[in-house]
Amino acid sequence: MHRAARLRVAGALAGDDAIVVPTLFTIEVASSLARVGVPLQAVRAYVDQLLAGASVTPLGPRAARQARETAMRWRLRAADAVYVWVAVREGVPLCTIDRELEHRAGGACAVMGP
Repeated sequence: MHRAARLRVAGALAGDDAIVVPTLFTIEVASSLARVGVPLQAVRAYVDQLLAGASVTPLGPRAARQARETAMRWRLRAADAVYVWVAVREGVPLCTIDRELEHRAGGACAVMGP
């Protein structure tokens, strides 16, 4: 499954696939890579490359309230609720390899694997 996820990201990087992400996405990607020891300059370059073809959805106070409601309604972790909220708001499927998230969010939005 991780291979499929890597291929999906490669498609986004090549401009073959579009991604819609919350502002939280950049923090999650950067922190994950930095935690495993990727040099900071490489992390910055990778995140910038990912964002070059992405539509980034801001998370202001109103959006945060809506994401909170999404979290409570579907019993989601905080970050997962933000991603589900973005999928619902933008009318796009949520792409995930997280089976628990797929199960919980399936009533809120369309869910697909990579």
